[in-house]
This record gives sequence, structure tokens and C-alpha cells, in this order.
Amino acid sequence: MADPDDALVQYGRVVLSDDLLELQRLDTLSDQLAHRRAHLPERDAAGSAATALRAAEQRRHQLTQRDQELVAAIAGLEGESAELVTHRQRLEAQLKTVISPRAAEALLNEIETLTTRRDGLDDRELEFMEEQGTVSDEVQELERSRPDVQAAADETAAALAAVEAAVDAEAAATAEARVDVAGRLDTGTVTDYERRRQHFGGVGVARLEGKRCGGCHLDLSAHELDQVRVTPAGSWTDCPECGRMLVP
Repeated sequence: MADPDDALVQYGRVVLSDDLLELQRLDTLSDQLAHRRAHLPERDAAGSAATALRAAEQRRHQLTQRDQELVAAIAGLEGESAELVTHRQRLEAQLKTVISPRAAEALLNEIETLTTRRDGLDDRELEFMEEQGTVSDEVQELERSRPDVQAAADETAAALAAVEAAVDAEAAATAEARVDVAGRLDTGTVTDYERRRQHFGGVGVARLEGKRCGGCHLDLSAHELDQVRVTPAGSWTDCPECGRMLVP
């Protein structure tokens, strides 16, 4: 008849190895959830929509600034043009009073110069006014499209938040389950496992799959397999190929 104490020890070992594998499963799941959260397609969609919204707002700000510059430039040209008109009117009045042909010719030349300058100012003002119209059209188009751009940004942000919340809830449940499983293992075993897990890129314990380690996926030799298979049920040994905890 089997010793009851031996049965309890054997049961404890089974729980120990199973818990160790479960701890690895939960940690792997936690890593996968973190990777998934960082690479959600909803994040890309929300980022693109937010970028489009920022670009539209930035462009609208630039156009508003340019319109203000054009308004100031046009006002400056109009003021300068008005001064030229006043000056020319004074010269024209003076021309009516001169007798000397040479003085009259000088006045006429100056009047012509003023007229040419004023024509140049009128041409520049016309260019600015045409640009002002183009700016106004683009601003109106941005205003028309703004509700749709804002709605896209809001919708994609809400979709991202919903998916993140679902992933976070699963991650929290996984973390809670891990605490429970780790609590059933002794501190030394958990510390050893976590050290190996960190060293081996996330996988510290694996199961023997046929003649292959489930961690490094390398085949064990016949001699190595014999050594692993004599490991007591429910316990583990070191993988002779990679050094992970190996559960037969």
C-alpha cells in the first residue's frame, strides 16, 4: 500500500510543474497583450486621423496669418498710392502756374514718374487681392471639411480607447491570475524561473515535446533524453541544449 505522505509529495510536485508551466503561459500572454496594445491597428487609424486634424488646423492658422499679412500689405499700398496722388495733384496745380518751358518740362517728368510708380503699386495691389481671394477660398474649403475631419478623429480615438480598455482588462485579469499561480510556488523557484525567463527572451520554462525542447526547439540526443525522462513526475530539469527549465 502506498504511503499517503508519498502521494501528497507526488501531488505537490505535479501541481508545482503544472503551476510553473501555467506561470510561463500567463507571462507569455502578458507579453503578447503588451505587444498587441502597442501595435493596435486602431492606433494607426487614430494617429492618422489626429495627424490630418492637426494638419488642417495648422494650414488654417497659416492661411489666417497670410490673410492678415495681405490685408496689411494692401492697406500699405493704398496709403502709399494716396500719397502719390496727392503729390501729383500738387504738381499738376503747380504746372498751371509756371511760365518757363524748362520748369514745365521738369514738372511733367516728375508727374510721369509718379504715375509710373502708382501704376506699379496698383499692379502689386491687384496681385495681393488675387492671392487674398485664393486664401479665402482655401479657408472656406477647410471650414467645410472640418466637421468630417473632426468626426474622424473623434471616432478613431474612441475606437482606440475601447480596444485599449478591452486589452487592459484582459491584462489585469492575467496579472491577477499570475499572482495566484506564483503564490503557489516557492520564492526560490519563482526567482529562478524569472531569471531564466529574462535571460532567454521571455521563455524560462518549457515542456519536452517528443524529443525536442519546447523552448529552444532543438532535438535532444538519445542520452540526453534518457537523463530528462528519469526526472520525477511533476518536477523539471535543465534543458541540456539551452539551459531553460524543462518539464518532461
